[in-house]
Amino acid sequence: MNMKTVVAATAICASALLGSYAPAARAGDVSNASLGCYVDTTAFDQLTSDYCFGGWHPGQPNPTTAYFQVVGLDPGDYTYSWSHAQCSPLSAWCNRPIRRDTSGGQPVTLSVTVYDNSTGLSKTVSATAEYVDVWN
Repeated sequence: MNMKTVVAATAICASALLGSYAPAARAGDVSNASLGCYVDTTAFDQLTSDYCFGGWHPGQPNPTTAYFQVVGLDPGDYTYSWSHAQCSPLSAWCNRPIRRDTSGGQPVTLSVTVYDNSTGLSKTVSATAEYVDVWN
């Protein structure tokens, strides 16, 4: 056997082996979707699923913004039905104003139904944000 034949045979065998063990694509899988949120403060803000809070103290804005984002989706073609009419059905995120709890603020809860337009599968997820007065 010449060297070209050996290299070609090795490449074919390797691709056959690797191809047979590659995980199947999970198009349209909405089961891992969740709704993350964070309350915008001067601290480092990071999305957390289902519930989030920000701590208010002097120097923090009041009101501020609660950001919500659908996370855990594979790339695909999705639309969103938000519980708040001003949220876009084409966007995986939405934000709402939030006030600290001791100045008349209430927790902000949003829910969204995620629709996979390719498969018709859907899932409804929700999250609650709170802006807590940690000073008083």
